[in-house]
Amino acid sequence: MSVLTSPRGKVEVVHCRRTESQDIYCIKNLIRKFTQKLFGKLNIIYLLEKANLAVTLCNDKEEIMAQATFVDYPNWNVSNQDNWLSVFQELDSEIPCTPLNTLFMHLFVAVDEYSVGCCREIIRTVYKAVPELHFIFLIVPSYMSLGSTLITVFEQVGNIPSLMYDEDFAVHICHRHRHYPQLHIRNARVEDHDDLMPIFMRHDTLLKETYGEYFLAELIEAQDKENHAVVCEVEGVAVGFMSVCSRVNMQLLHECFDLGPFHGLCIPHPDDVLQPPEEQGIEGSQDAELSSSNPSSLKTVEEPQEPLSLETMEIIQGRITDEAPVEDLFSAVQSGNSSEMEDIEKFSQQSTVGDTDCDGSYLSLASMLLPEETGYFRPTYKGASAAFCIQLFCIEEKYEARSLDFMNFVFSLFPDKNFCIISLPHLTPEFALIQNFVKIVPFNNCTLEQDLYVFHRAGLLKDGRS
Repeated sequence: MSVLTSPRGKVEVVHCRRTESQDIYCIKNLIRKFTQKLFGKLNIIYLLEKANLAVTLCNDKEEIMAQATFVDYPNWNVSNQDNWLSVFQELDSEIPCTPLNTLFMHLFVAVDEYSVGCCREIIRTVYKAVPELHFIFLIVPSYMSLGSTLITVFEQVGNIPSLMYDEDFAVHICHRHRHYPQLHIRNARVEDHDDLMPIFMRHDTLLKETYGEYFLAELIEAQDKENHAVVCEVEGVAVGFMSVCSRVNMQLLHECFDLGPFHGLCIPHPDDVLQPPEEQGIEGSQDAELSSSNPSSLKTVEEPQEPLSLETMEIIQGRITDEAPVEDLFSAVQSGNSSEMEDIEKFSQQSTVGDTDCDGSYLSLASMLLPEETGYFRPTYKGASAAFCIQLFCIEEKYEARSLDFMNFVFSLFPDKNFCIISLPHLTPEFALIQNFVKIVPFNNCTLEQDLYVFHRAGLLKDGRS
């Protein structure tokens, strides 16, 4: 929440949220003739459906104070929706705008008395909500001034013609660094201790109670090739801290988590075992076992049999019923496999005619037909570790949305590593940094009481400024 003060000294406590369909009526009431001259006559419902981001500013009574709508292509038809980049590069090639880091303001309305404060608050919120965003453009007819509100956050870049109208349009730009800048990341120094300790103490006192009052200074002093401590700073003051280490217990991670999609967090090696070994078919192994253990039975099958009398059949059926376990017979019937039932019956009859032990023959065949329990295959990785871990992380709440700024710097400290991992207790609330990580699925026999998250170096690749 923020506090806005009007020129007459009135105070309003405001907060931003995403625009909802029920806001349309109030948005229309805030539209003035000047608004229509700047943005044109708009279909608000259609605009909100097409918007990439729409933000509404409300006071503590949930009354709408302002609203702004942002789309990923220019308004006023100054270019095609899918080909605006070339037009803006011709306008000013020094602005590294891309479809990934740029939005266009298609509408802004506000209560007149608080319009300046509302505009700044919405712009700051948009940059905070979208870390990849670096430029917001505003396009208006060249003969129109921006008024006393929008002029406070936008500056003119130049003019461009329209595809549909016989007039030029003025292009204005709003830069991130003036409202919610990227954080400066650097190696930590012992002098940062006094700035960082209040941040740690607001979140948890356990570290201080466990490792002593100066644990942070000792951690910073212990930096080496495998251990690094970095901070983010604003105006020379450290507002966040991260400790990273390249020593990772890969064996424990392989035992507890399914890391197959990430090649076990290891560098590929020729001796890696990624597929289960090929096994002999069950049917072939059964035939081999039968032929080797009981050749007389195979001979009996091949030779023509004399027809059995009715009396002999009754004796055989009685022996099978009395001597064979009821549970095995019931399970065989439940399986519904008629071919298996015929094999069992034929084998039992042959064994009985040949004066063999019927019960022993049935049990061995039944055990052979049951599938063997096979453990879940787990790949074996022989390559070196390709991951480093975050040991400790903390940042001041109002800069939390820029937590990802740490990642470029810490990956540069480990140029041979492609993965950054962090483990957290199961009930840890989700925070901004972890939203960029992927949660790893644990095995069902995992005994660790923590969740594992992974971030790949490719997540840093951006088209344009990052």
